[in-house]
Amino acid sequence: MNSVTTTLLFVAVLVLLLVLGLGIQFARTRRAPLGRVVGILEAVKHNEAQCRRLGQSCPISRLRDGAWTRHRDRVKFLPEGLHAELDRLFEDIAAANQNYDTARRLGSDSYIETDRFTRLAAPLASCREQLQSWVEANMYNPAYLPRKYTLFRR
Repeated sequence: MNSVTTTLLFVAVLVLLLVLGLGIQFARTRRAPLGRVVGILEAVKHNEAQCRRLGQSCPISRLRDGAWTRHRDRVKFLPEGLHAELDRLFEDIAAANQNYDTARRLGSDSYIETDRFTRLAAPLASCREQLQSWVEANMYNPAYLPRKYTLFRR
């Protein structure tokens, strides 16, 4: 092998290791308690934008509820009132998604109950504000950050 091929192979291995390291860091961060809450916050922000677009005669799609269904039992550390409000909100989102699925199955958007989606705007905004303030308050709390793994742990 000549030196150019060796250099390119070395650079490719370094880039692959860098990408792999970033992927592992991203996965560890998402599994941490703070990462779970951030995932729920992103779902709430997306759903709020969807509800806002409904009034602008834009096409609507299903609302996101996967982060909540995955992490519902793992975010019990959130304040009691916020957890209960999120639970009610995502129950309403599940009902709205079921209504959306029924309308799609029947082949018409006229079956979508738009008032169900517009009623979600206020609770979504409230939950977004509470989640954002919780994340800002606990961003540097070591109890919620991802664990640091090293080779020489005790």
